[in-house]
Amino acid sequence: MPCLTCVKKGISFRNTSFFTLPNLKVGVSRKGKTMISIDQSLFYQIVNFLLLMILLNIILYRPIRTVLKQRAEKVTSLTEEAQKAREEMIRREREYQEALQQARKEGFEQKNLYKLQGQEEEKRILEETNRRLEAELAQKRKKIAEEVEEARKKLSGEITSFSREIAQKILGRTI
Repeated sequence: MPCLTCVKKGISFRNTSFFTLPNLKVGVSRKGKTMISIDQSLFYQIVNFLLLMILLNIILYRPIRTVLKQRAEKVTSLTEEAQKAREEMIRREREYQEALQQARKEGFEQKNLYKLQGQEEEKRILEETNRRLEAELAQKRKKIAEEVEEARKKLSGEITSFSREIAQKILGRTI
């Protein structure tokens, strides 16, 4: 018997016996106990339910589980690939940083080496220039000393004649 709400709305369930519960008769006996009577449609319903479950499992659930399993495997493999790529990126970044640090260190060492070589070269050039200048200075002093000595010898020979001329000019007469 349809419910009162269904009758008011005009809903009929007469042709939907395939999906309905078995025809159970529930009532109250005179002694106040509930009575349930089960007829043969219950067994049809159970067989119908089992067949439906088997068909749904074959047609719907198994393919869905297969697709979900494949999707999960694909997600797992993509996650693993992403993790490997991330690890590879981190490894390459570390190698790059190490190579960059090594290059900076080598550059700094090379700069210091060139600086030391430049300082040594500067020192060598200065020493060589100082030796050359000292040699030239000594040569010039020697030459000047020789010229002074020569001038003294020349003047010492002429001193007597110069002194005579000076004395004559001062005295105003010949000596």
